Amino acid sequence: MNQPPEAPFELDELPFHLRLAAQALGAGLDFLQARHDGSWEAGRRSGLKEALTGTAKVEPQLQQVKLILGHPDAVHHRPGKEESLFGHERIPVTGEARASMRADCEKVLGRNAQPTGEQWKVILSMSPATLMTGGAGTGKTRTLLFRALMLHRYLGIPLDQIQILTFSREARMDLAAELQELFGLFGVVLTNDACLRIVKTPRSCLLSQVQALPELASVIPFEVFGCSPADNVSLSDGRPFEAALGTQQRDEMARCLNHLYRGNKRFSELYIALWSASLKLPHLEVDDEEVVKRAPMGWKLSEFDEELSDAVERLWCSAKAWPLDGITAQRKSFMLRGRSYNTHGYIPQLRMHVVLGFDRSEGPSLKRGPMAQMELYKEVAVKRTLLQAYFPETLIHLDSYQDAIHLAEALRNLAKAAPVFSYALKGDTSPVPLLDSFNTTAALLDSLGLEVASVASKTNFLPGDSDALYVELLGVYWQALERHLLGLSSPVIPYGRLFAMFGGSHSTGIRHIPNEVIGQCRHLLIDGAEDQTVPVASWVRAVISEIRRREMQRPVNRGLCSSLTIAGDASQWVFGSYGASPRLITDFDDLFPCPVPPTRSVLSESFRSAQPIIEAGYNLVQSLGTGSVRAPKAVARLAQDSQRVQMIGDEPHELQSVCDAAAAKGHKVLILIDSEIDKAWVGAAVGDRIRNDRAQGGKGIRVREFHKAKALEADVVVMVGDPSAGVSSWYRNQLYKLAGFSIGGDAMPGDTVSHGEALRLAHVAVTRARLRCYWFPNRGVDAGRTASVLGGLLPGLFEDRR
Repeated sequence: MNQPPEAPFELDELPFHLRLAAQALGAGLDFLQARHDGSWEAGRRSGLKEALTGTAKVEPQLQQVKLILGHPDAVHHRPGKEESLFGHERIPVTGEARASMRADCEKVLGRNAQPTGEQWKVILSMSPATLMTGGAGTGKTRTLLFRALMLHRYLGIPLDQIQILTFSREARMDLAAELQELFGLFGVVLTNDACLRIVKTPRSCLLSQVQALPELASVIPFEVFGCSPADNVSLSDGRPFEAALGTQQRDEMARCLNHLYRGNKRFSELYIALWSASLKLPHLEVDDEEVVKRAPMGWKLSEFDEELSDAVERLWCSAKAWPLDGITAQRKSFMLRGRSYNTHGYIPQLRMHVVLGFDRSEGPSLKRGPMAQMELYKEVAVKRTLLQAYFPETLIHLDSYQDAIHLAEALRNLAKAAPVFSYALKGDTSPVPLLDSFNTTAALLDSLGLEVASVASKTNFLPGDSDALYVELLGVYWQALERHLLGLSSPVIPYGRLFAMFGGSHSTGIRHIPNEVIGQCRHLLIDGAEDQTVPVASWVRAVISEIRRREMQRPVNRGLCSSLTIAGDASQWVFGSYGASPRLITDFDDLFPCPVPPTRSVLSESFRSAQPIIEAGYNLVQSLGTGSVRAPKAVARLAQDSQRVQMIGDEPHELQSVCDAAAAKGHKVLILIDSEIDKAWVGAAVGDRIRNDRAQGGKGIRVREFHKAKALEADVVVMVGDPSAGVSSWYRNQLYKLAGFSIGGDAMPGDTVSHGEALRLAHVAVTRARLRCYWFPNRGVDAGRTASVLGGLLPGLFEDRR
């Protein structure tokens, strides 16, 4: 037997000359990519031997492993939380029901008036959650009514389990009439009262739930407190986004205010400080355009200021408006940029200086003296501008004898009665009475889903900003007002508080509502979802969740299902500045989680406007990032003679010509206005024509505000005015950030909402037109931030004739 060759020497064991030769030979073998057979065989045998040795050592260890019996280490497992608002049941829309409804629609409506495929998708949806979107004129409301018809007429769901919610009282009345007409076509006869029980606003639906509780049966919403319209059914709808106060509301607010003013020292101090801020002459920066223009004249008038002060004071004394109680009548000289100017008095209680101005009742041609080159009222205005820019202390500039008398009276009664005054938050167009302002701001906070009392602690202001006083005052006052209203013979509660009680995230009030009342919302259909508020969305979630919770408690609930159908268009979201939010549409999946995939349908055919009108309206909103991704297409029957939107100047005869041309063709005209100035301009231009039309019982011309244009349409639409994005407001931006409007980290969400609203108002106005649209935009207040400027109007869609 051949013996294995002897193992080779280690390289380090060889003599130097042999080690050198071995290294050279090894390098050569590597270079030639060859091998030395003996060395390779020796390495192979060595590797096998090591492998066998290792296996032998492992086997005994494997035999020592013990079998471990029993449960592994304890882990605490918890059940998950069911997040879905709906069960797994689908709405049982059978093939027979589908065929029957389609056949009846063809027989009743005719082949050319059938719902489109996109509409049928919504009408026959089997999912508990259905979302329908579409541009203006695509038939969203009509489809929603067909959906209600399918649920009742073809699936046998009782009418007392179907609730349709719409935006306003006017929309409710119109929708109820349409429901009655449609159901009648299919053999379902409904009375007007029955329709109004099916069609409600969120407010009236909530109120019916609240008043079903014995302890709240007589509750009155503050928004309609003291109102007594003939139509009591509609009283509960309130006036969404209309915060005007009635006499009884104002009386109770004033009574609460004075009680708090006399009994709460901190409140009275804040109130007087805010009153002082409202009296203070508004400050102007030294580089303001008005200051730069008037300053040269003002510096020259310095040498005549004593004479000017005497002349003005003589007028006030002649009018018996000077001196006044509470104001120390004494001259004091101040140096402004090295020049001397005089004040007329000082108010110790407010620590404010007083300068008398020029009352408008005096003749405009008066001068301070025969040598004066400028009228007195102009010199007073120049001095006022300098004081606004350079006066170092707090100053009141009295420009009216009547206002001065009211000021003296308020000072005289300051210890026992709260002064009545107006205030303007930064960004507001003009001051309004404080109680009206409080009511409007509280309504905005309620709509945004914010607690009025706690907002002050979540906002911040620059030092000296009087808006900080306003916010703190409102928080204290509104808590006192709600307590005061609850103490009346019939409890009065603001709608914001009612929504918080029955729809808030921590509210349990909805659990006490009787089954027959909350069951009316088992199948909920919401129209105009883009202009509902945050509390409405929370309340809808609470209602659906409560219905499901009750069904889960029943031993047998087979066949009982609930559904939600939402219709809206984020491009027509026009009440964002009042606190409305399109999140019912944009956050549909998050708000209404459903185990069954929801049905979504985008209506893409417009049955109202001609294509040029549709494209022009879409051009205004396509940059906003909400709403339809493309403009709807006009159906074939609307391919009539049409034209681009006509941009016209400020000439009244142009409006007269438009109305004459429309009347000659028998067309209806809708005039939309943006402000009271626009209303007066329209009245001067075509007021007689409108009044004559009314006297003859016609409605050939209607005039409405831009914000009230939705749900209207006409052959010809005339837009008078230019919706404005307004002025930036630090306070409102903070509120909208708190309410969750800061999409993408937007630092000024309030300004963003106002910007978009201006464009959407114009979009809605344009898309009310069937054939023609004319726009008189020159009456816009803010030429830099109006819809016609912000919209980037395409010449191919808008023809500028100004």
